[in-house]
Amino acid sequence: MTRLIVTRHGQSIANAEYKFAGHSDFDLSELGKQQAELSSRYICENEKIDVIYSSDLSRAYNTARPTAEKLGMKIIPTTALREIFAGEWEGRTTAELAVEYAEDFDVWKNDFAHSRCTGGESVAEVYARTVATVKEIAEAHDGETVLLSTHATIVRSMCAYALGLSAEQVGDIPFTHNASINIFTYENGKLTPEKLDIIEHLGDIVTGVHKSFMKKD
Repeated sequence: MTRLIVTRHGQSIANAEYKFAGHSDFDLSELGKQQAELSSRYICENEKIDVIYSSDLSRAYNTARPTAEKLGMKIIPTTALREIFAGEWEGRTTAELAVEYAEDFDVWKNDFAHSRCTGGESVAEVYARTVATVKEIAEAHDGETVLLSTHATIVRSMCAYALGLSAEQVGDIPFTHNASINIFTYENGKLTPEKLDIIEHLGDIVTGVHKSFMKKD
């Protein structure tokens, strides 16, 4: 059995500025750095980490960094844990997307599982990438506890898969909070959720996704 401790990155500069980051390399905001430190303390106090993987993008890598430094470990960067590739949406504000890519962005907000960033990846493609990556990492580290530092769409895809949901149902999973912690086990090809969207360590500095990313009422 492999134990997987999965974090979403702390608040990024893009999050703070209501920008769609995708593969663009926005770093953590000052608040995000505080969240990363709090996440690290929780992980080090509650888990015995054997190996650390992270998206190679700064906001995820620097969320894993405090844990790696405390444990004297190296971080293994991988593009496979990157956020959805946003194509023409990369670095654009949600206000711009709502005007310039109104149709595609409306699908993102209202039918997430069937959405595709204009000129970029679809949510279904990210789901497939996530499942393949998680299986590969988990099977390579049988008997160990692995920390994965990644992004919102990856975490939502993992949660959906672990709950027995298909790519068609990823939209049923809510956005996870910045610097939240999600715990899974993997054994005999099955990913099982243990505890999801842990935020108790963040106290009063919990942040998530801007309301303009969310489904309309």
